[in-house]
Amino acid sequence: MNTQAQQWLLSGLFATLLCASGGAQEKPIVIQGAQVFTGEGGFTKGISVRIVDGKIQAVGKVEPLPSDQVIDASGLFLTPGLVDANTALGLPSDQENEQSEEVTPAIQVKDAIDLKSPAFRFALENGVTTACVSPGGYNVIGGLDAILKTGGPLQERLLKSGSGLRVTLGTLPGYGNRPPRWGKPTSLYNRRPTTRMGTIWEIRRAFYKAMKYRDTKVRREPDRGTKVLLGTLQGKIRCRMTARADQDIRTALRLAREFGLKIVIDGASEAYFALDQLEKAGFPVLLTAPSASLVPDGATPHLDTATLLAKKGIRFAIQTGRGITRLPLIQEAAFTVRGGLSREQALAAVTSVPADILGIADRVGSIKKGLDADLVLWSGHPLSLGSHPVRVLISGRTVQGEAKR
Repeated sequence: MNTQAQQWLLSGLFATLLCASGGAQEKPIVIQGAQVFTGEGGFTKGISVRIVDGKIQAVGKVEPLPSDQVIDASGLFLTPGLVDANTALGLPSDQENEQSEEVTPAIQVKDAIDLKSPAFRFALENGVTTACVSPGGYNVIGGLDAILKTGGPLQERLLKSGSGLRVTLGTLPGYGNRPPRWGKPTSLYNRRPTTRMGTIWEIRRAFYKAMKYRDTKVRREPDRGTKVLLGTLQGKIRCRMTARADQDIRTALRLAREFGLKIVIDGASEAYFALDQLEKAGFPVLLTAPSASLVPDGATPHLDTATLLAKKGIRFAIQTGRGITRLPLIQEAAFTVRGGLSREQALAAVTSVPADILGIADRVGSIKKGLDADLVLWSGHPLSLGSHPVRVLISGRTVQGEAKR
């Protein structure tokens, strides 16, 4: 076979594989008979969902057409696919940073994600269909996150990249650093910050440098890091500040006021100390995994923190975190119910609320017309002991469970 013929054959095989991985149009699907949680409120009976070309076409009283594939979900519970707002899925380590510098706003975590990692399969098997993967917390400013589906065709998995900047307060960015007081540095860890004060100084220096460029009359092309910081100052890039201990939460709120930032508080293990301040600021919270009993920065988590946030009307999502715990996201939601949160609030905190905080509510997180058909059928109430996903769909395709295609 000559070279040109080989190229034609390989092109044909690639096109066939691409079609098989998701390019071919699926039959319309109608899911009926399940109790349905749409992303808010409670479970409702008598609701059917029609899926066409990977999107939710109709929700309510849906009469199947002769050409539809009907899924009888009687006795099952249907929810949106779960959304995990902070993970290290697919990364080589739980705290993945480029530590040659402490401030690396231009680093993009998507360049380090292994989409074939078994961690994605574990998340998918437990009902998580969307995850935010972000850089670790060893850098003061760690870089840009990526939001992606946990399964489905590779070319369709990335939802957003570079829409969120990771900023870490507390002691973690200075972990292992040594002050360069005398002699020649022997490693990159002979540097600052070594204290909480040094960490905040690095954050301020970076943002003031970006503001100086913004306010100068001499215009030259900024470096990539400055562009990211300018986008954050303008509110175009979500600023996620990791702050677990009380003093770090209050510092994050001060920084937000100082620079006019719209932030998301990540961690907030001791939010119960600063409820009034969080309520007044109006920023959402990505709550530390509720099952965690030990977290960094000397913070002390309480099981009822989610309940206290809800009573104050503070929007919050539940996350699994980065190595703090290994429990599935749905089990973390169940822990908040043990702490007094209602089941409806707990389910919203792992579906519609994190989708809204991450800026992807127009795609996932709810069962509404026009959204991606990312759905999970559960054997019982999702928060009940022993309940498990029977079928998981991403963009209308069954990727886990019965009748996997």
